[in-house]
Amino acid sequence: MKNKFKQMIEKKDNLHLAPVVIGKLLNIGGILQRNGDRMLLPYNLNQQQFSIFFEIAKAEKVRQKDIVNRLMLEKAHISKVVKKLQDMELVIITASDEDKRSFWLSVTEKGRGVLDECMAIFDEWNRDWLSAIDTKQLASIVENLDMLQSVFKSKTKVNR
Repeated sequence: MKNKFKQMIEKKDNLHLAPVVIGKLLNIGGILQRNGDRMLLPYNLNQQQFSIFFEIAKAEKVRQKDIVNRLMLEKAHISKVVKKLQDMELVIITASDEDKRSFWLSVTEKGRGVLDECMAIFDEWNRDWLSAIDTKQLASIVENLDMLQSVFKSKTKVNR
């Protein structure tokens, strides 16, 4: 099988190599999502909800439309998740002083506690799963994933 990929690379055969890349990314995404969902089950969150929660926490104070732009998810989906996070008392929504149509999202004290617990679990998981890959290889993977993410974002239209 490796010879087949090597031949595609040497021939610069993107037509046949692209579906292999996408297939592997989808497979990895599925594995990560299933395992993430299992780990987040005690917190009544799934992987995608956590990614929105994490993005809010990372920014400290952020507008919902900025989350839509960063994560490239549908506005309606983000709204639904934000409502759930608010109902769980993990985030708070406050009106913007500058624009009455805009709202700020931030993490509550309870949300910080949940985030810290989840991050400890994810840190352990990441160390365990990626320990077999050396730092140089990981840096190369991140570089390639950044490039792919940039290409995909440029080709994606999101309902904002």
